[in-house]
Amino acid sequence: MRGELNMRILRIQRRVIRSMVGVSSRTCCRQLFKELNILTLASLHILEAICFITKYYQSVELNSNVHTYNKRRKMDIHIQSYSIEIYKKSVINIGTKVYNKLPGCIKEIDSYKVFKKELKSFFLLHTFYSVEEFVSL
Repeated sequence: MRGELNMRILRIQRRVIRSMVGVSSRTCCRQLFKELNILTLASLHILEAICFITKYYQSVELNSNVHTYNKRRKMDIHIQSYSIEIYKKSVINIGTKVYNKLPGCIKEIDSYKVFKKELKSFFLLHTFYSVEEFVSL
């Protein structure tokens, strides 16, 4: 249900973008989103989830605190494993997963304002139509 709604909203968003620019209904919108500096609904959702996690970064547990041995992903946020469906769809779970997929140069930024600005620039350069598309990078 939720995925269907997101796809419907994305279709509407693409239709509006095409009508703003005045192109055919068959024109690919990825480049148009970049040219107009507009985030897709999925990119906006990912951006806000990451910003939420970043605000509360001090209260999350890193992989380096969980595992005693040195791992490649030691600075990633530790993902809690719960089988409850509500947790799987929560902002904390999704935010953690997408935060861990960010490039290291963005994760290393200390200032929240600069972090959010760089993150938005990253999403304006890369047009994502779904959270799954971003996670599969």
